[in-house]
Amino acid sequence: MSKIAFAESGTAYHPETGERIVWGTASDHKLVSKAQAEAYKEREEFKGRQSDFTFTAMDAINEVTAVLTTAQCGYLVLLQCFVNYGDGTLVDSEDIPMSTKDMQTVLQLTRKRQTFYDFLNACLEHDIIRKKDDNSYSVNPRYHFRGATDNKAVIRSYTAMVKRVYREVRAVDLGLIYRMLPYVHYKTNALCANPSEPDVKSIRWFNGKELAAVLGINSMELSRRLPRMRFGDEYVIARLKVGGIAYYIFNPNVFYRKTSKPDDTLVAMFNVNYEK
Repeated sequence: MSKIAFAESGTAYHPETGERIVWGTASDHKLVSKAQAEAYKEREEFKGRQSDFTFTAMDAINEVTAVLTTAQCGYLVLLQCFVNYGDGTLVDSEDIPMSTKDMQTVLQLTRKRQTFYDFLNACLEHDIIRKKDDNSYSVNPRYHFRGATDNKAVIRSYTAMVKRVYREVRAVDLGLIYRMLPYVHYKTNALCANPSEPDVKSIRWFNGKELAAVLGINSMELSRRLPRMRFGDEYVIARLKVGGIAYYIFNPNVFYRKTSKPDDTLVAMFNVNYEK
């Protein structure tokens, strides 16, 4: 068999097969397959489309839901979209710290002053939101933050979608969605009892009764409220029925745990038109 010696970088053709060969020095080149290159391209395109997101620490959500009402949890879901990188200060679109008036405006509570301050005071009392020395406000990064993390027990909230959902549903419905976040499976976005289970065959999916139980409501109320949780033509949660039993999956365009592009099947589940 013929041998080929490589130096520096360039292209050639294999003397026996005629196949085109590209080579380079190991110190400044990296060999990747076409499949790897395409996968990288898809990941980067996905990151570009979904660049604006915040993290929610899944293990700490129960601390929040234990002290805030469901509607107040909905207010928090929206407000955490405005945290900045670094110290979690709540800022507007021009990175100017938000005043209480600004917060009331984005929460659509300008005519419900008492409702807003009940929410804010509860958050301050329980260290969910902090008032800083300069009178600006920040969200405790134990619960919500932006920036890099090595913690896999987090879920991304895509801010543009969350803001849109808030405009189209009631705060109490968004708060109910928030209560579901600790149960989102890492690989599949399924709502289940073991969200960190690596083997998808071992996922313990919630049925309607079980999901309602962990949320503290009855299954009839859950069935009534889920159809309201949508934005435009997309639902926030899909109801999948298999063998007469209903299971539930989160829309990856709103909340998603992985850094890679969502599976095509998962995306397709939500590609339906809402008909009035």
